[in-house]
Amino acid sequence: MKKFLALILALALCLSLAACGGDNTSSGDSTGGGDSGSGDSAGGTEFPTMTWKYTCSATENTCWADMGRDFGEMVKEATGGAITVEVYAADQLTAGNQTEGIQGVVDGTIELSAHSNIIYSNFEPKLNVVSLPFLFSSFDDVDAKLDGAAGEAVGEVVESMGLHLLGIAENGFRHVTNSVRPIEKMADMQGLKLRVAGSELLGAAYTKWGANWTNANWSEVYTGLQTGTYDGQENPLPTADGASIAEVQKYVTYWTGIYDCIFFTMNGELYNSLSPELQKIVDECGRKAAQNQRVLERQGDEEVLKKWEDAGVTVTRLSDEAAEEFRQASLPCYDEFADVLTPELISAFTGE
Repeated sequence: MKKFLALILALALCLSLAACGGDNTSSGDSTGGGDSGSGDSAGGTEFPTMTWKYTCSATENTCWADMGRDFGEMVKEATGGAITVEVYAADQLTAGNQTEGIQGVVDGTIELSAHSNIIYSNFEPKLNVVSLPFLFSSFDDVDAKLDGAAGEAVGEVVESMGLHLLGIAENGFRHVTNSVRPIEKMADMQGLKLRVAGSELLGAAYTKWGANWTNANWSEVYTGLQTGTYDGQENPLPTADGASIAEVQKYVTYWTGIYDCIFFTMNGELYNSLSPELQKIVDECGRKAAQNQRVLERQGDEEVLKKWEDAGVTVTRLSDEAAEEFRQASLPCYDEFADVLTPELISAFTGE
């Protein structure tokens, strides 16, 4: 009996040692070796080592570039250092050409892009829908629509280009500056020589508002304002401030006439090649980075407005009656561009 018990104990000890040895081997495989090129997330999941390039229109010191850095930090942490994001502001990878910056992400030579819907509309005109005049009444209205069914509808259009939409960030409302007079009502805009961004929809709206508008490269605008070639221009405040527009303009009209969003995208084939775990990380980090960027953009609006007021720029906020006058004048744009934008997509934003 003693010999039998001893034999049983010996067998049990061997089995226990074998089991422990098996666990050690498994643990070593799951973490990967130094040559594997893999990183570990907090949960122990392996991710391939990759470096992704992020391109955006705005310069290095803007919240557009901050969004790329924010996204990169979050993804790097979530993947245990496996994924690195390199930020190339002002479309450095395409010699400053915004359209080619988007094309690079479509082609897969660039992994990530942040460009406004106006630039994206060069590829898919439907994306101009976001710039319909007075489509949004406030920032709260922007959030409700872009984070809801309207955002999903426009996101489907973006993804039809072979891209994956990570989030919708913000360029902001495009405010009008000029050096002639305050714009307090539509009559005040009549005949003003304004530089307007290159969009047929924006041009149509400013025509209905009575402006004598033209397109010009942004790099030429400061000199044009300084010499009187243009009386004014329209842009989100942080963009205008970055070009020192307040030095050559006396008045700014702060309104909700035209809005720009930013589509934060990834090459579709790259996204589809990622594991479900990594896709989830990328989506969560992209959405959060876009939301963080909106907050920074709106803070920038208030900071610039105060800075300009302190510098002597007259700030005009339209009365409800004046805003309604502008809105009514631009309503025909909805019908004129319906064939291009599609009634279904317009309805997703207007609810009509």
